[in-house]
Amino acid sequence: MVKILDRYIMQEMLGPFLFGLAAFSILFFSVESLMGVVRMVLDGHAGLPVVAEYIWNRLPMVLVYTFPMAVLLASLLTFGRISGESELVAMKAGGIGFLRVALPGLVFSLLMTGVAAWMNEYVVPPTMKKAMNLFMQHRQPDEMEQSLFTTPRKLANGQEQMVYAKSLNVKSREMQGVFIHYFQDGQRRREIYAELARWNGQVWLLRNLREVEFGSQQEPIFEVRGDEGWTPMSLAEAPPGPEELSKRKFRPEEMSRSEIVRRLAEFPTPVTGPADDTQTQKVKNRLMVAYHQKLSIAWCCLVFGAFAIPLGVRPHRTSTSMGLGLSVFFILVYHVMMTLGAVMGESGAVSPLIGAWFPNIIFGAVGIFFLIDASRK
Repeated sequence: MVKILDRYIMQEMLGPFLFGLAAFSILFFSVESLMGVVRMVLDGHAGLPVVAEYIWNRLPMVLVYTFPMAVLLASLLTFGRISGESELVAMKAGGIGFLRVALPGLVFSLLMTGVAAWMNEYVVPPTMKKAMNLFMQHRQPDEMEQSLFTTPRKLANGQEQMVYAKSLNVKSREMQGVFIHYFQDGQRRREIYAELARWNGQVWLLRNLREVEFGSQQEPIFEVRGDEGWTPMSLAEAPPGPEELSKRKFRPEEMSRSEIVRRLAEFPTPVTGPADDTQTQKVKNRLMVAYHQKLSIAWCCLVFGAFAIPLGVRPHRTSTSMGLGLSVFFILVYHVMMTLGAVMGESGAVSPLIGAWFPNIIFGAVGIFFLIDASRK
């Protein structure tokens, strides 16, 4: 049977949580999504039914990010109120310690962590795929340049080919800043760079070509530079045409953790060369950071709960405006740290695991300190 105290604390947290969830979700949509949607409508590429469907499919992704924000606000407001109205003093006078008072709030935060983790794995990936498909269908991709990074493609000679381009324009059938990598048995064998590539209907023509072959120790053993003209690639080694290359590849937020694992398995193992000089390694690190963030963002609910509950009972935390202001401040700090951790993880400065969990580690450590300090006082 749920104790009266547990039920009381959870009921008190539910109202501010729902308010925070709605407020932060609206704010998140206005900043992250609606500008692009409004542009689609004004350009005549999409009607209101399409926009409504897009927003509906974007909602689960937004909720995963706003769950921790709402938990933070609910914890600050609820425990700030029971402290400001001397309810906490009465509970302590009745022999109930602070950690026992905080326990229902931590359980509530843990429940939200479980819901967020479930949504991020099973609800967000399919709905984000639908949302991005709608968004891409109602734009004009043939007129836009897009960066390109392909997954490994098996060639007839047993090697694997990967293509990176700074930009691909399907309409003009051109790529700029092109790197074509060839791997065999997880080792880099050859690399082709071209300033510009143009599709002639059968193969790619490369301009300002530079080709490097690598030895068994990954050292350059042979280099060829083309002239200023166009050099055609052989049919056996040429990448697919622009229409095939431009087919949309799922972003990390559109994939579940299991799908990211399958995507990572497509990369040559091991990836050779320094991380800062290898586009393959950077993309692999980005996927690994996203893989770990699928859980770290969900566990942020519990981290924010452990951080905000003891903070809420400190003096001058009782007003709604103060709680909302503190919530926004700590959310901004968290997102700055999350961005910093992701950048460090993707660049190889730290492991992707540490990069993804960096803000949770910092906020979690401070939260534990606050809980211990509050229980002593």
